Amino acid sequence: MTKVLVVSDIHDNLETLTKLKSLVLRENYDLTIFLGDFTSPFTLRELLNFTPKLFGVFGNNDGDKTLLKSLAPQLADQPLEEVLDGWRVFIMHGFKDQKLTEKIVYSLCTSGFYDIILYGHTHVPRTDTIGKCLIVNPGTLSGYLAQFKSYAELITSDFEATARVIELESGKCVAEATIRKQV
Repeated sequence: MTKVLVVSDIHDNLETLTKLKSLVLRENYDLTIFLGDFTSPFTLRELLNFTPKLFGVFGNNDGDKTLLKSLAPQLADQPLEEVLDGWRVFIMHGFKDQKLTEKIVYSLCTSGFYDIILYGHTHVPRTDTIGKCLIVNPGTLSGYLAQFKSYAELITSDFEATARVIELESGKCVAEATIRKQV
């Protein structure tokens, strides 16, 4: 079983990172997947101080990618493909506007190539399924252009994957979805 912290769109909100740090120290995450938009190197530096095994993709607002990559070589331009506990995972930030990003997510889900799609960019939290594909958008940790600050947890095992979007301030789960492998 793997417990993953999924975060996106911090946009240099250091106050949020302080709250996230206390959460991460309480929970027992195996790794952190970042879906883009740290914005500045100082934000990435702070995040690296307390998150386990961070990797992920750059977003459209990440400034000095060369410096960001020197701090965390495991960051890459989108997209990334990973396998977690046998689940095929597609990782991206997003493209242009929300409508185009959602079309791409739908196309990836219906392609049959992936079991889980992780994306950010829209600042709209989402957990959903399309067929046998799990869709996860953690929303935005910054809270900018959103109703609330949020992150996601993805818990995978050999036969089940569950995603929860959690409101940072209250700790309440605001969305949840699960997929299971056929035995």
